[in-house]
Amino acid sequence: MTEKFQQSIADSLEIDLQLLPHLPFLLQDLWALGSSVDLIIQVLKPLQLPKEEFRALDLGCGKGAVSIRLAEEYGIRVLGIDAMTPFLEVAREKARQHQVDQLCEFQQHDIHEFVKADHVFDLVILASLGGILGNLRQTISTLRSQVREKGYIIIDDGYLRKGNRLKRKGYEHCRSHNETVAELTGCGDTLLQEVSTEDLTRQINWHYFAVIEKRGKQLMTTHPELESLIKDYVDLQAEEIRVIEEKIAGALWLLQKGKENNT
Repeated sequence: MTEKFQQSIADSLEIDLQLLPHLPFLLQDLWALGSSVDLIIQVLKPLQLPKEEFRALDLGCGKGAVSIRLAEEYGIRVLGIDAMTPFLEVAREKARQHQVDQLCEFQQHDIHEFVKADHVFDLVILASLGGILGNLRQTISTLRSQVREKGYIIIDDGYLRKGNRLKRKGYEHCRSHNETVAELTGCGDTLLQEVSTEDLTRQINWHYFAVIEKRGKQLMTTHPELESLIKDYVDLQAEEIRVIEEKIAGALWLLQKGKENNT
């Protein structure tokens, strides 16, 4: 992994590059890493996916929670893409434990590089990664290049409760609800479902924070030289939760890709 690649990962995760090797330790107690796994399973049920033929792409799959649950519930094949090797190792082990390792494949890639090539998956999922691919219009334009015509796109993100812009890093892409829907459907795709994730977010965010804070304190005892960086990272997690609670309405969107219109 090149230093540029490492810095790109650190920037996307809002963590200092020196802490990046310790991220698996800080997040070791968390599997889903913020993704709304149960809701993703729920919104796909009405589609009656044909398991023999259906292929899904899980971008930024983390430790594989979404990919593995999809394989378990629907018997479909899933390719999970992530930049973090330790996360992928966990994902492969979890797939074996859940007896879906024949259906799940996990590969290390820079997402930005992977999506430069067109693919023909039946479903692409971008869960809890924010504006990593740009604003929602740009994100949809990229994601639709990964699925066949009439294929499906799932985005787990959110929109602004008030106002039209938020300057905080990682949320610059967020817009009002009306603007968000317009961006989601701006390439001619059909919005099939919108599901609020706010209740789930309230339930898990501070639990996640407590787990990370606990591991952060443990890490300080073995790496006192990183104490200030660890504290900054933990404080950033708390700040992000408060921003989400005050400014962002979480939502999960399911879209069906329309005909190519060269937009």
